[in-house]
Amino acid sequence: MDWIAAILGVIGAWLIGNKNKWGFILLLIGSVLWITVSFHTMVYGLLLANIPGLLINIRNFWTWHVTPQ
Repeated sequence: MDWIAAILGVIGAWLIGNKNKWGFILLLIGSVLWITVSFHTMVYGLLLANIPGLLINIRNFWTWHVTPQ
């Protein structure tokens, strides 16, 4: 599952760099997977990066969604 999360993160970042809103969706899914991996492996330090990252991705997606292009 960590490989899938990493791949989604890379593809999501690429899409955002190309000004594609779907990149945020992939990053959101990747963040949720990283949070799941964190709980399953009991590596709670991952939560410190992924929960704020998840919230920032939601905020950024919302900002892009409501801002006219």
